Amino acid sequence: MTDVLILREPDKEVQARAKRHRLEVVIADGSLAEIEFDRALIVAPGTVIPWDLLRHGFHFLKRWDAATPLWRYGKVAADVGAPAEQKRTQKITRDLRVLLYAQELLFVRSSPDGRALLAAWEEEMAGGGEARLAFLRAVYRVKPLFLALPRTWSSEVQSGRRKRPARRSSQSRRSKLVRVEIAPGRYVRCKPGDEEKTLKQWRRQLRRGRRR
Repeated sequence: MTDVLILREPDKEVQARAKRHRLEVVIADGSLAEIEFDRALIVAPGTVIPWDLLRHGFHFLKRWDAATPLWRYGKVAADVGAPAEQKRTQKITRDLRVLLYAQELLFVRSSPDGRALLAAWEEEMAGGGEARLAFLRAVYRVKPLFLALPRTWSSEVQSGRRKRPARRSSQSRRSKLVRVEIAPGRYVRCKPGDEEKTLKQWRRQLRRGRRR
């Protein structure tokens, strides 16, 4: 069975890692539904790929036609897109209170419904608009065996790098603390404004230590 990584545009770093994972790489320059594969992972530009989870994703395709992570918990179809597109989407889904998918990372099987999903997705995207609503409409139109993966499978789309919170250096954190003298020549650090509270706590501890 041929597992293929389909990229929307070339990415040398991703292509090199795919080779190490023994994945064939195809650069999509036309219809996704016409690309030859048995099982595929379709990746949008700038998407962080969870390499350690790929074998599980392809394994799911032994049973499911497609699988993709949820986008954001708490965000539903009613929260994105223009009113006209929301109305068009509601005609298909019947309800806009449904979660959206991170279709930037899509596992799909070469089954009739898997292929039909890709074709329907391209049809829905042809007129432009909100990509997440277009994919949602395609899923509801085709009704494939579809697996929603946990959001932990995806990361924000951003130049191929996983976004990490900025870390403050230990020196920076220490510079925001103040020193309190709890005994002659003995100091501790605390947050500004907590000096009196810290001093009382340490004095109590010191008194208890003397009683022992």
